[in-house]
Amino acid sequence: MNSEIRMNYLSIDVGMVLHGSNSSPSPYLVTRTTGRDVRGVIEEKLSKVKTPVLSRIDFTAIEVMDFSCADEVVARLLVRFIDISRPQEAFFILSGLLPNHQDPVAEVLERQGTLAVAQGNGGSLELLGNVSSKEEKIWQFIETKGIVTIEEINSVFVEKNDQIALRRLIAQRVVFQETAGNSYCSLGRAIEDWE
Repeated sequence: MNSEIRMNYLSIDVGMVLHGSNSSPSPYLVTRTTGRDVRGVIEEKLSKVKTPVLSRIDFTAIEVMDFSCADEVVARLLVRFIDISRPQEAFFILSGLLPNHQDPVAEVLERQGTLAVAQGNGGSLELLGNVSSKEEKIWQFIETKGIVTIEEINSVFVEKNDQIALRRLIAQRVVFQETAGNSYCSLGRAIEDWE
C-alpha cells in the first residue's frame, strides 16, 4: 500500500481574511453579510489550488463568532463542497475553535446535517456534528490507523450499517478515499504529510 498521500494544502487564517475584508482589525466574526464575504474569500482562495486540497480553516484570531457567521463560514462552506456538484475536491479541518465558538458551530452543523473535523490546540482531531456511534467508531478506526485498505475495513466492520456509516463519512469529506479507491486515509494522516 502506498503511504504517500497526493493532496495539495491550503491554510486559511480567518482573522486575516476578516481583516482584509473589513477596514477595522476586529476579531469579531458577526453578521451574515460579513460571514458571506469571508466565505467568498475562502472559496476564491480554494479555486486557485489544484485538487484534491486539504484546507485548514484557522479561527485562532477570532474572539467572537455568532450563529449567522458560523452558518456562512462553516456550514455553508462545507455543504458546498459536500454536494455532488461541488466545484472541486476539497477537505477541511477547522482549527483554533474557542469554547465560545462551539455552540454556534455545533448548531449549524446539526441544522445542515453536516460533519466536520476540528483540530484542538494539542493537535488531536475530533469529529463534530450529528455523528452516530457507528460513524464515530469507524472514523476513529481510520484516524488511528492513518491509512486503511478496503480489506481491513471490510474485515473489521462487517455489518450492513457499517458500510452505510463509512459511505456517509466519505460523502461528508471527513475521510479521504484515495483515487484508486483501494484505501481510505484519515485527515489526521494527511495533516502529518503536510506538516
